[in-house]
Amino acid sequence: MTDRFLFGCCYYPEHWENVDLRDDLARMKSLGFNTIRMGEFSWSMYEKEEGQYNFSFLGEAVRIAGELGIDVILGTPTAAPPKWLTDKYPEVLCVNAERTVMEHGSRQHHNHTSEIYLRYCAAITEAMVKYFADFTNVIGWQIDNELNCHRNESFSESDDKAFRRWLERKYTTIENLNRAWGNRFWSLEFNSFDQITCPRPTPTWRNPSWVTDFYLFTSDGAISFAALQAEIIRTYMPHTFITHNGYFEKLDYKKLTRSCLDFLSYDSYPAAYARNVQGGDRDVAYKLSLTHSCSEKFLVPEQQSGPGGQLSYMHPTPRPGQLRLWTYQSIAYGAVGILYFRYRTALYGAEQLWYGIYDHDLEENHRSAEVREIGEELGRLGDLFVNQRQNIEVAIYKDYRNDCADIAEDFAENDSWYIYTALNRQNIHADFVDAQDDFSKYKVLVVPHITVADEALAEKIKQFTDGGGIALISARSGSKDQNGHYRPTKAPGVFRDLAGCCVDWFTAMTHYQTQSVEMEGKTYAADTYYEMLTPEAGETVAVYTEDFCKGRPAVVRNGNVYYVGCYCKHASDLYTDIIRRYVTCRCPIDPCVEEFVLGDYTLYLNYGDKEVHLTGYDVLKEQAFDVIPAYGVVLVKNVG
Repeated sequence: MTDRFLFGCCYYPEHWENVDLRDDLARMKSLGFNTIRMGEFSWSMYEKEEGQYNFSFLGEAVRIAGELGIDVILGTPTAAPPKWLTDKYPEVLCVNAERTVMEHGSRQHHNHTSEIYLRYCAAITEAMVKYFADFTNVIGWQIDNELNCHRNESFSESDDKAFRRWLERKYTTIENLNRAWGNRFWSLEFNSFDQITCPRPTPTWRNPSWVTDFYLFTSDGAISFAALQAEIIRTYMPHTFITHNGYFEKLDYKKLTRSCLDFLSYDSYPAAYARNVQGGDRDVAYKLSLTHSCSEKFLVPEQQSGPGGQLSYMHPTPRPGQLRLWTYQSIAYGAVGILYFRYRTALYGAEQLWYGIYDHDLEENHRSAEVREIGEELGRLGDLFVNQRQNIEVAIYKDYRNDCADIAEDFAENDSWYIYTALNRQNIHADFVDAQDDFSKYKVLVVPHITVADEALAEKIKQFTDGGGIALISARSGSKDQNGHYRPTKAPGVFRDLAGCCVDWFTAMTHYQTQSVEMEGKTYAADTYYEMLTPEAGETVAVYTEDFCKGRPAVVRNGNVYYVGCYCKHASDLYTDIIRRYVTCRCPIDPCVEEFVLGDYTLYLNYGDKEVHLTGYDVLKEQAFDVIPAYGVVLVKNVG
């Protein structure tokens, strides 16, 4: 990716009449910026008429940035097609499940499967890349912008046709598809692929295999859309990196990254997490970790720098210190580049309430002062964070196939979020892995309700635990095959030998029922669903405390494998208390403080509005300290 830390902002010179480019860029330089991102939403300016390209205004900005020593990341403009294109070819527009066409007037109003749209995307991408091929300060490209952000499914005619082709490649014959989908149930059998459409609204519940395949197809369509552009960029500018800014729904980001990116990026807006609870901004960590799991080193092309809002809502304004806190939060999770969104707040359009470093007036303010402070620190120490990295010992299994199955059968929420958050509050940081990843670099693997699993995954987990790793497998895991059919065997299906137990009885919980698990004198609340276990090769290590299951097995250990027979949405510290036995971690110095060991350094982040007592020497500010202030950050060199 890069051997130096990238620091800058998103810049939209096209939004300003008679803008003084050199003045703006010189001010960015004074903030300590070495990189800017531009160009991802200006197709209508690049190609006012079909086939007539003009990138001169953007080229001038890139040229002046180069003179000032500022590198540039360019975005392909394919998230917002111009009106002439959608008027001429209305079939490129996306359609919702109710058959309503999403018209021109915002963004992401196209679909990813239209062959006409793909042709025009290829043409604008090729023209843009050719134009900038000789600009030496263009160091990277962002493909499109936030795929699947505003709409993550489409039901146009081209989607139906593409879905049929996708299904035919996967199943070859309609008989194979009917078997895989279980279409004898409710007389859903098809006579040919031509009869199939993307799943539309129905009177009652839809076939879950149909829905699952649709979301696998939806992801593949977005990935093909991105790959088309990546291939063009690599043809003309092979020396630049290619990325995309996530992390949204119904998209297999690991597959996207492996297929066509040099690394994944993430747009971080922590204030969205803090609207309902003090310190909620800490929880943006979940998606930062998902991104880190795709790319060990990644970029944040949009780091929140002001109160965000889009007409119907508005985030609170960052308190003094929070921009700095959020910046170092992203860095702690693996970011080696931070670009603030945005340089200056727009005077018009749908994001007039999405504030940047500067307000509408472009005058200095407390946020610009804070960014200058961060720029000075990263000017001295930015490269330190490129090299000093976390050693993460815990992995949570999460694959897109199971994400799709959870959409199709959503009666019970997968509690990986709650397990991750419980670990995070104990300074236990986790990655997310799928079947293609290397498990051996972790000490602990959590497999939370992975219903769809095969023998190969069971064998891979067995090799991990035979090598000394600890696995925690949760209720309902291993119970379905790759077609989403329940296996004709007792749960946990393919994991039964690993777990050393089977499920003797199970139930979904009503709103008025309660159930708890007791382990080593501590009680944990079960949630949503639980299983009564029968140990086979394993031993009981926790029991239920209520109802006729009282005293019966809730958690069974079989060597290095724990099987947890319940959902723990509201008591995920059950996982934490087991995992703490096997990993290196220090108890939090305060509930609001997150601690990261980054190689030779320890970074402390205070998400609370009160100071926390701690003494040491802060490498960032180059001074001794005796408290971490509210929303404060300190970096300490480890001793010994």
